[in-house]
Amino acid sequence: MNTTTQQTYQETGRQEMAAAKIVRSGSLVGGIAGAVAVILAVIGLGNVMPHLMIPLSIIALGAAFLFEGAAIAARFSDLLTETSKGRSIVPRLGAGLTAEVVGGIAGAILGLLALLNVSPLILMPVAFIVYGVTLIFGSGVAAWLEALLTSRSGEHEKIGKVAHEAVEVSAGVQMFLGISTVILGILSLAGISPTVMNLVSVLCVGFAALLTGTAITARMWSIIYHSA
Repeated sequence: MNTTTQQTYQETGRQEMAAAKIVRSGSLVGGIAGAVAVILAVIGLGNVMPHLMIPLSIIALGAAFLFEGAAIAARFSDLLTETSKGRSIVPRLGAGLTAEVVGGIAGAILGLLALLNVSPLILMPVAFIVYGVTLIFGSGVAAWLEALLTSRSGEHEKIGKVAHEAVEVSAGVQMFLGISTVILGILSLAGISPTVMNLVSVLCVGFAALLTGTAITARMWSIIYHSA
């Protein structure tokens, strides 16, 4: 009986580690894509081909949302069903992940069309409005994921303290950046310094993707390290 229990525990540990590695990879890619978008925005603000840098940034940000949302959704469905606390979080986490995936795909398509010179002055600010709404709806994803991990592991006070705090802070920052991005997108759509507004929007969304990706990646590293 003890042997069976030990084998079950080891198998569960291996599954959790595999899930953590996939989420870590998706979040890491998302963070890198956010960093790339920030770099492109800085180049654009230096007046180096801004009309090219903006749609490329939009596509990179779409990839950031898509990779992060898809990685978490693909590997943490079991965590949602096995955790009693998860039952109350399912609608919120599910909505947040859906917003990230759908928003990422929609934004990337708008960025591609803008890159092909299809009404770029309209599609680029619309893409940032989409990303802003995505940030608002997805602002709690990292925090809700952390809540699930905490309720399952019971190690809130023992491990991953720094990563846990980073995840909590990133949710509030992401909400603020999402609201700011929506406002900037509306101003750009209204014709108020559209190039500047679009580039600042890239900085906001890129920083949010980088912050969230880094926070989740750090949390997954903590789980992998303590499960090894």
